[in-house]
Amino acid sequence: MMPVVKTKALLATGLVLLTGTPVVAQLRTALEVRSLSPETAESGRPVDLRGIVVFSDPPSTIFLQDDTAGTFFRLDGRVPPAPGSEVRVTGTTMPGLYLPGIHEATFEILGQPGLPAAIPATLDDLLSGRYHYQRVSVEGIVRKISSNEENTAIVRLDLGSRVIAVQVETVAEGGKDLVDARVRVSGLAAGEVNHRRQLVEPYLRCHDWSDLAVVAPARPVDEIGEVSPGEILTFAVGGSMRHRVRLAGSVLAAFGEGEIFLRSDESGLAVQLVETERRPEIGDSIVVVGFPEMDRFSARLADASILSRRAEGDVPAPLPVEVGDLLEGLHDNDLVSIEADLVELYRSERGAVLLLREGAESLRIESPSVPDDLAAGARIRATGIAVVESARRSGEYRAEPDRVVLRQRGPADLAVLRAPSWWTSGRLAAGLVIFLVATVLAGLWIVMLRRQVTRQTAALRHRIEHEAVLEERQRLAREFHDTLEQQLAGLTLRLDAAVAKGGDEKLRGFLEGSRSLVSRIQSETRNLVSDLRQDPGEATDLVGALGELLDQGNAGAGPALSMISPVGGLPALPSRTVHHLRMIAQESVTNAIKHAGAATIVLSLAMDEGGLRMTIKDDGHGFDTITGTSGKSGHFGCMGMRERCRKIGAEIAWHSSPGEGTEVVVTLPNPPNGEVAR
Repeated sequence: MMPVVKTKALLATGLVLLTGTPVVAQLRTALEVRSLSPETAESGRPVDLRGIVVFSDPPSTIFLQDDTAGTFFRLDGRVPPAPGSEVRVTGTTMPGLYLPGIHEATFEILGQPGLPAAIPATLDDLLSGRYHYQRVSVEGIVRKISSNEENTAIVRLDLGSRVIAVQVETVAEGGKDLVDARVRVSGLAAGEVNHRRQLVEPYLRCHDWSDLAVVAPARPVDEIGEVSPGEILTFAVGGSMRHRVRLAGSVLAAFGEGEIFLRSDESGLAVQLVETERRPEIGDSIVVVGFPEMDRFSARLADASILSRRAEGDVPAPLPVEVGDLLEGLHDNDLVSIEADLVELYRSERGAVLLLREGAESLRIESPSVPDDLAAGARIRATGIAVVESARRSGEYRAEPDRVVLRQRGPADLAVLRAPSWWTSGRLAAGLVIFLVATVLAGLWIVMLRRQVTRQTAALRHRIEHEAVLEERQRLAREFHDTLEQQLAGLTLRLDAAVAKGGDEKLRGFLEGSRSLVSRIQSETRNLVSDLRQDPGEATDLVGALGELLDQGNAGAGPALSMISPVGGLPALPSRTVHHLRMIAQESVTNAIKHAGAATIVLSLAMDEGGLRMTIKDDGHGFDTITGTSGKSGHFGCMGMRERCRKIGAEIAWHSSPGEGTEVVVTLPNPPNGEVAR
């Protein structure tokens, strides 16, 4: 007869040839189901397998295993099969929380062969998930038995390097007298899984207390020997103790959730009580029995119970220590007292965290409450339980504390020895900021004051210079008026008398010419005195001043003088500027008459973007501008014209060549109205 598997394969091949559609083979074993990836299991592969129910978790899940592995299927509200039943399950695959299972399942009970033998497993097997959802057995020491809200019992089982939980589906009374006994537990390997499909914490599930078999019974409490903290978890030929020990001591502190600290044989010890509601008072003398285990740096007693309690009334005194002693771990889990400076303080709903510093060493303190007026900088005395939170390897087979904290019991554990200085870091920083701001403002004020003083000094210097110039001009005007003008007036009177006496025509003509020249000199002197009397900054009409010059030139025999000025007129200029421009024009006219033999002289004024432009043009015989304007012995007219231009910020240029006439151009860039004298 052809084997069944080969027959099914041939049928599937024939179906593919006939229909052209591949047929997905049914999964026949639990190992095939749990070997699928989550993505493949999500596709709903068909399943048809036989196995024995190893655990029933109504109303939702049934766990079964065959000769290959274990898996699960959903009940969907149907009556669950009893553990030990052989069932046939059909359905489709699903990813599950940790490994694939079967949903949309239908099952058929085939018989009652009973539970399969439990697979001996180690802690590593449970952590790896190797036997997940299979019936396994482990051996360990019962540490604690308690009930939960689901009316089941939780057994804490010490496997040596780790304590795991065993959930028994009946009340806790069935397991009394198992604490400290060595037992063999048979049950379903399960565990807590996170959202990444990772096994966080393995545990076992048992139907009843019959799944716990006693290998070695627990010792009676009365037979447990008393030890000191220095004897716990130290070297022993047969290995360190894992069973319960008895210890007596005085209560140093009692915190929440059954955590207390004892002083026994001059050493501190942490104890975790099973009965969290029985909280002893500080100073009580108690006897406890518990399981020794290594904490973060020192051994402690876990899952402990109080055997006796006696109120002594004396509060244990703290040990005065230095911060360096605590950082070496010499007083781990003991009550100590230190004096140091408070450098930082953080308040929260759970209390406060203080950072103390003594020299180069610092220490963190956790306090349930601190005074409202406590601030950084105070000198304090802190009392509390020194706890090493972490350790590090220092070499030479030794461990050293890495981080130490002082846990205070209440407000009485904190005393302020010296209030903080008023000059706190915050106030000092604020003072420095204020000082810097004041310094910057003072610097800015000084800069502004210096600028203002500079401006005022310049204005005052200018005013003094202006007044000095004005006073000197007035002095010169007085001197000209009282000397030169008076003498010219006297000379005019004498010439008038000489003309009146008569004489020949030739002498009479000479006297008339001399009298006319003296009149012109006297007129120029009056104009000069007038200019000197006038404020150099006072606005004056340039067109009118040049007009007087033309009137004087056209009064006698000589070239014809004319002027061309803008239609809209010119803005008023400072008298000093008008004076220099008029004298430049007068010198140019004189040169044209005296040296060029000009018959026509034209003065023109114009305003454009470059400023004011004054032009004096004649039709004389011209000259060489390179040699003729550089100054000759006894001839300083052109030199004086340049000096006058420099005084008013103007530029002068001569355009001429022999026989071509001459054009003098004076350019005053953007002359300001009301310009002050320099």
